Amino acid sequence: MLILSKGTSHKIRLTTDASGDIEIHYSAVDKTGTGPASYSYAGKGEPLASVTTATTDDVLVGIASTETAIRHLSFYNNHASQAVTCTVFEEDGTDTVTHAKVVLAAGEKLVMDAAGVWTHYDANMGPYVGVGPIATQAEMEAGTSTTAIVTPGRAHFHPSATKAWGLFSVSGTTVAGYNVDAPTDNGTGDITCNITTDFSSASYEANIDVEMTATTYAVANARTAHIRFGGQAAGSCRCDCIDGAAITQAVKDPTQWHFSAHGDI
Repeated sequence: MLILSKGTSHKIRLTTDASGDIEIHYSAVDKTGTGPASYSYAGKGEPLASVTTATTDDVLVGIASTETAIRHLSFYNNHASQAVTCTVFEEDGTDTVTHAKVVLAAGEKLVMDAAGVWTHYDANMGPYVGVGPIATQAEMEAGTSTTAIVTPGRAHFHPSATKAWGLFSVSGTTVAGYNVDAPTDNGTGDITCNITTDFSSASYEANIDVEMTATTYAVANARTAHIRFGGQAAGSCRCDCIDGAAITQAVKDPTQWHFSAHGDI
């Protein structure tokens, strides 16, 4: 519950940072009088005009000689797609305090209940739940914390995570991959796998494999891939492919190249 008791200078206000469609509702009780025997109470509550621009608006303004107890506030983003940062704050003419600052995606809602508890609801009206501190890159790389929470944007920093992988065609295109650029086709059976975000050094584990050119195990179809001697750098890995000839293997193209790497980036 919030109390407004300093007259018209005492306000609850809302700042929005984008042109969305924020629908506001409040419920409150006004108490007037000079003593217990003369107190009178009047409830009030209504929806306010939607906020559709980036602006600062009054939500509720205090009244002279009146104590207003705010029992409920709600802010709903009714826009089809625009996310809006909503900052709810209180001011008394001298000081300002922020009560909540939330990015409301389309269909989300911010509510303060009668106990003064703020809850952020998703578009299905399920409450977001706090989960603890977010793991930093250093914590992910150390891989020892049992209390920090892993987010999608930092999961790849863990030592066990694949830092780069790719499925490459013989013609030098990326069929699918993560953290890889288009490979360099150096000629028959010779490819350089290019890494988008480089490893911290050339000391990382890399794997290369290839797809055979047919299902039968014959010299003409078999393929074996290798990382070239001295071919590994922080941002690339050069590899080659040979056939299954018993004495002097010939350099040959595979059907596709398969690459992956682990280490510190």
